[in-house]
Amino acid sequence: MAYRKNKVKLIWNNNFAYIIGVIATDGNLSNDLRHIIITSKDYEMVTNCKKHLKITNKFSKTARGRSKDKKYYMLQFGDKNFFNFLLDLGLTPKKSKTISELKIPQKYFGNFFRGCIDGDGSISISKHPESKHLQYKVRLCSASKEFLDWNLKMCKIVFNGIKGGSICKSKNSSVYTLSLCKKDSFIILNEIYKGNVLCLSRKKRVALKILGQVA
Repeated sequence: MAYRKNKVKLIWNNNFAYIIGVIATDGNLSNDLRHIIITSKDYEMVTNCKKHLKITNKFSKTARGRSKDKKYYMLQFGDKNFFNFLLDLGLTPKKSKTISELKIPQKYFGNFFRGCIDGDGSISISKHPESKHLQYKVRLCSASKEFLDWNLKMCKIVFNGIKGGSICKSKNSSVYTLSLCKKDSFIILNEIYKGNVLCLSRKKRVALKILGQVA
């Protein structure tokens, strides 16, 4: 597809791949086939996306679901060229249940996956109720099992040593969860948080604690 002059530079790098991950999870493509919307409770995430996409649009506050509490930050901008680029990657409007495999360069999958975790995932430390041993988990949620299947497949390709990973859905939920535990979570976190990377500070702190780099 030919791309016209646009606001967002379509150049793959670590930060760009991260933002694609955020859009894949916490973003939305408008039905007008022009506007991209990024919504998050985390001011830091929306600020990072705005800065690195070099967008001048202002934020707004919005509510989600049935709540009237406008506690989410929303960045909305129009860029037909970037919109078409996202379509070519495999993203679509109303993507939550239809998203599946995306055309992400393997070189940048780790950065993309970190964006997904910041968008609709979690990094956690807990104690086993019986043994009291610490348990580490990296989780990613989606209404599309196919999207999680693809992410797990790519994790096993990109991150050397990944052996496990499970995808499940609780009985009364419409959302699937990809869980990577124990050694697998350590391997992934060690890879995606190398160096000074674009990410949510609060999730990075948990990751570094698991990796033993902070108390």
